[in-house]
Amino acid sequence: MQTPSTRAEFEERMNFAREQVKNGMMHFAKGLRGPDSLLNVRYLPNRRIDLLSIDEMARLNANTSYQMRNSEFGKMLSDDEGR
Repeated sequence: MQTPSTRAEFEERMNFAREQVKNGMMHFAKGLRGPDSLLNVRYLPNRRIDLLSIDEMARLNANTSYQMRNSEFGKMLSDDEGR
């Protein structure tokens, strides 16, 4: 997994994951704290993300969802004839 190297890249990933949750595009199993973790990320008055409000679950979900956004899973799955 490629991790962000700048604050701007990290904020882009966090904003992407937060929008995915708000739009119902990211789903979690019951009992996980993933959606709460992402929705609890706070913003500073200057609209930057408060890095102290991000826990490990929010960071992991943001990096994973951003990495998967352009993945082509169809190529990874074998078709019916290849089974």
